[in-house]
Amino acid sequence: MKIGHYIAVLICLLVFNNVVAQKRDVAGECATSKINQYKSLQKTTIASAEENNYDVKHVKIDVSVSNTSGAISGCVTTTAKATALVMPVYVFELDTIFTIDSVLVNAQPCVTANDKNIRKAILPTAITQGNTFVVHVYYHGEPTPPGNGYYKRGLNNVKADPWGSQITYTLSEPFMANEWWPCKQSLTDKIDSADIWITVPSNLKAGSNGVLKNITVINTIQNRYEWHTAYPIDYYLLSIAVGPFTDYSYKVKLPVITDSLLVQNYLYDAAGALSFYKAGIDSAAQMLQYFSDLFGVYPFYKEKYGHCIVPLPGGMEYQTMTTCGNADPYLISHELAHQWFGDYVTCAGWQDVWLNEGFASYAEYLFAAHFRGDKEAADKMNEFHERVLDDTFKTGTVYVDDTTDEYRIFNGKLSYAKAAAVIHTLRYVIHNDSVFFSVLKKYQQQYAFSVATTNDFKVLAEQLTNRNLDTFFSQWIFKEGYPIYRNEWNQIKDDIYIRLYQASILPKSVPLYYTPVEIQLIALDGDTTFTVYNNTNAQDVHIKWSKKLRDVVIDPNNYILNVDLGCGINPELGINEVISSEVKVFPNPADEYWSVIGIPLGSDIIITDELGRKIMAFPNATTTGRVIYIRDLIKGVYFLHVLKGKTKIQSVKLVKY
Repeated sequence: MKIGHYIAVLICLLVFNNVVAQKRDVAGECATSKINQYKSLQKTTIASAEENNYDVKHVKIDVSVSNTSGAISGCVTTTAKATALVMPVYVFELDTIFTIDSVLVNAQPCVTANDKNIRKAILPTAITQGNTFVVHVYYHGEPTPPGNGYYKRGLNNVKADPWGSQITYTLSEPFMANEWWPCKQSLTDKIDSADIWITVPSNLKAGSNGVLKNITVINTIQNRYEWHTAYPIDYYLLSIAVGPFTDYSYKVKLPVITDSLLVQNYLYDAAGALSFYKAGIDSAAQMLQYFSDLFGVYPFYKEKYGHCIVPLPGGMEYQTMTTCGNADPYLISHELAHQWFGDYVTCAGWQDVWLNEGFASYAEYLFAAHFRGDKEAADKMNEFHERVLDDTFKTGTVYVDDTTDEYRIFNGKLSYAKAAAVIHTLRYVIHNDSVFFSVLKKYQQQYAFSVATTNDFKVLAEQLTNRNLDTFFSQWIFKEGYPIYRNEWNQIKDDIYIRLYQASILPKSVPLYYTPVEIQLIALDGDTTFTVYNNTNAQDVHIKWSKKLRDVVIDPNNYILNVDLGCGINPELGINEVISSEVKVFPNPADEYWSVIGIPLGSDIIITDELGRKIMAFPNATTTGRVIYIRDLIKGVYFLHVLKGKTKIQSVKLVKY
C-alpha cells in the first residue's frame, strides 16, 4: 500500500530531513454532491435564538409541485409547544424567494416581518410555556434560476439525461430546507412525526418519507400523494421527488422482525431504466439484512426503505427514501448506512458530521469486505487513504472547526475519507470485533431517534471497551495529520533488530502518534507479523526469527492512515545492542520545531547559543527521538550537544529563522 506516494513524499520530506508539507483537498462523490455552491447562510445552528422558544411536535407539508418548473405553493402546518416562559413572536425560516400569503397561529391571522430568511409572526396573544399551538403558513414562489442538481438550491428542477425525464426534487442539507418549506433548521429539535402531501399532475408520481397512506384524486388532471411518517425526523431529512416515475418495489425479511420490509423505489418511467438500475436497487435487500446484523435492526422497519432516482451526481440519505443519482452498490451502501448513522442517530451539531458521514463511508468498506472479498475491501480502504494522502496543500481535523462553511462540513478528505480510515483504526485498536460492533449497536440504542456528539460516542466507546480513549480521539479526531514511518533492520543469526522511526506530517499538531503498529517480516519461505506499541519517534525492536529476512513492512494491513517510506539494512543494529550515536535534526533551518532522532539512551541533550550559554536541557534520554519547539527562540544560530556523562559525543549546528 501507499507505494505510489513514495516519490512525492520523499521529495517533500527528503527522508525526514526537510520541512513537512501540507496536503490538497480531494472530495468524494457524495461529499462533492453535498457541497453547496454558495454561502448565503453563514451559521452554525438555528438562524435566530427565538426559534428555541418552541419545540416542534408535528409538521404537515401540503404543497403543489410539478416537474416542469421549480415552483411550489401550498401550506405548511406546524404543531409545537412553547418552551419559553412567554413567547410573543413565532419565528421560523423561509427564503425570501417565496411570498408568504398569510400566517395563522391558533387560527388567528398574524402580521409578519422578515429579516432576510428569518420570518417573524407577531402573535395576537403571547403563548406561555407548556402550551401547544398550531401555525399555518400559506406561501408560494419559484427559485430563479431553479437548482441544477449540484445543491445550489433547496428545490431543484432538472432534466435526467439520457432518459429524457424532467424531475423536481429537494436538497435540504445542511441549511437549505427553508428553500422549499417554512421550517426551523435545528438539528437538536427533531420533528416527532410528519405528513407530506404533494399534489402533482396525474401523469407523475411523488416520493417522500414514511408510508404512502393514500393517493387522492383531486380532479381529472391532478393527484395528491399523501405520505406519513410516525418516526422522529430532522428538518433536513424531509424530502419530495416528483417526476414521471415507475414504482418498482419488493419486500425483504429482516432479522427479528415478523413482517417483511417494503423496499419501495421510484425509477424513471423510460425504456431501459428499470433494467439499468435494477441490480443496484436489488442489492439493498442483502445490505439491509447485513447492516441490521451489524448495527441493530433497520430502525424504520414499520414503514419502508426505498430510493428515488433523480439526476444528481451522488446521493442524499432522506429518511426511509434515499434520493440517488445512480444505483452503484457503493452509493447504495453509503446512503443505506445513513439510516442508522445520520437519520436514526443524528449528529448534534455540524461539527460532529463525521458521525454521519464517516460511518456511512466506513459502511462502504464493510459492504466490500462482506460481499466482494478481502481484495476489494483492501482497495476500498486504500481509496480512503489515497484521498487524504494525495492532498498536498491543505490540512484539517476530522472534527469540523468551521460550521459556517458547507465546503468545510462536507470536506471529502476529512468528514468522509479520513473519518472512515480513523474508524477502521479504532476497530484495530479495540482489537475485538465483538466489542467494536457492540459499541456501534449500543450507540444506536442509546441515542435512538435523537442526536449525539463526538464526546457522546467517545464516552460510550470508553465504557464498553473499558479503556481511556483520550489520546486516540485527540490525535485522530481533534488534531491534524498522520504518521510517517520508516525502518532500519539487521539480522544476526536468529536475531532480528529493527529500528522503527516515526515522524508526523504535522508535528506541531501531533508530534507523535501513540498507537499499536503491526510489523511484517518477509522471507522467501514465509512471513510473520507482530505488533508493537509505538510510543517514541525512534523505537528499537528485537525479535527471534530463524528465517532469512528479506524485507520489513510497517502496517501491512493498512489499519493506520500513514505513509511508509520503506526500510533499509543497518549493519550496526544489534552490534553490542548499542544505539547509533549519530544524531540527526530536521528540519534545519526551522522556525517552529526541530525533530531530533538517533539520541543515545541515557545521554543528555543540551542546546546552547553561539556564546555557549545553555538555552535548553533534556537530561537522561529515555527515548531516541524528541521534538523541540523553538517558536519562542529568537532568530539565530544554536548548537545541539549530545553528552554521555561528561563526554561530548556529538554537536550539531542549528539555525532558527
